[in-house]
Amino acid sequence: MSKPGPSRRARIAALGAVSSAVLLVAGCGADQPAPPRITPEDQPQAAGAVFAYRTEGELAVVRGADTLRAPGSFGYSSAAVNFSTDGKFAFAVESGSKTLVALRVADGAVSRIECDCTDAVALRGSVLAWWREPGQIMTMDLSGTAPAAPEQDVTLPDSPSPLSGGTWDGARLVAATDEFLLLARVESRGLWWEKNHLYAIGTEAILPLGRVPGIDADLSAAAGPDGHTFVLAGTTARSASCGTGHVATIDARSNAVQELPELPGECSSAYRPRWGGDGTITVATRKWADVAGAPSTVDRLQSAAQGWAPVGEQPVVDMLLPRPQESVIQVVAGDPTAARDTPRGVLVVEKGGTRTELATQVVSLGAPSAAQR
Repeated sequence: MSKPGPSRRARIAALGAVSSAVLLVAGCGADQPAPPRITPEDQPQAAGAVFAYRTEGELAVVRGADTLRAPGSFGYSSAAVNFSTDGKFAFAVESGSKTLVALRVADGAVSRIECDCTDAVALRGSVLAWWREPGQIMTMDLSGTAPAAPEQDVTLPDSPSPLSGGTWDGARLVAATDEFLLLARVESRGLWWEKNHLYAIGTEAILPLGRVPGIDADLSAAAGPDGHTFVLAGTTARSASCGTGHVATIDARSNAVQELPELPGECSSAYRPRWGGDGTITVATRKWADVAGAPSTVDRLQSAAQGWAPVGEQPVVDMLLPRPQESVIQVVAGDPTAARDTPRGVLVVEKGGTRTELATQVVSLGAPSAAQR
């Protein structure tokens, strides 16, 4: 691996606290006139009111009373909405076209970057990063005009976990901190069978972490508050129709893994984990019976002393936990759906006893790192 340039010395900020509005998923909001541009002087005052949501066909940023929108073809993906570390851009990736869609918070300007990627992470400031085969970390500064460019050439060492009869089928960046980029390299036999081998890419070396028990397919990750530990969610598939969701933490420095309690359900999946600055781990979950046509139920759970507990009083597709004395952001789940369908719900903002429905068919939420748990 070539030695990284100085720009790799700064990484994304750790997860922080939540914004001061309550978001649930529950109805459609009316179109708003074009919002005024936020100046640099206004940004600090507006930051606490900013959050984003995504449907299958739209990325939207709610900024106080204004809603900024960017059309997109996000399809079946249940991935989270992310923000750049400076909070100036919300972004999501179209998995089908492998195009990154970014929405500027200040004025709603939309950027579409053909990244040839399925995942991207916030690196520093307004800079995003993604993996390009056969071995490059690509970056782009959304606040500038320069096109995406390679930041680092990478040669991945052998995984400490031997191949299990599959072949390598690409890699992707799944999380980042000031200290590490976390990369998942996929071993596949095709169809539903896959295993993920992890690597921690630091400023001076690549640490091959290998496979984590239970975190085989559909791996997603989030950074922990200490900057070198990550929470992982994924599934061990038993068949094309049934698997078991698992959640674990991994310390990139020591490769120490801590498995969290098993999730409920005959068949289950876990995805979109978050690790708050207060140490709270939450994860989106689904469970269903291994019977043809069986519906699945959805909820977001948080780790607790005796296993897992719901984050809300009713099942939610997604939720950003508030700090004490603050409001909540959540997507309220609807009726059970088919096991293969993408969970969706109604977005509701609740503050001071007032409940306002904003949108329907919402898949996921996100907030700037300084306002998210």
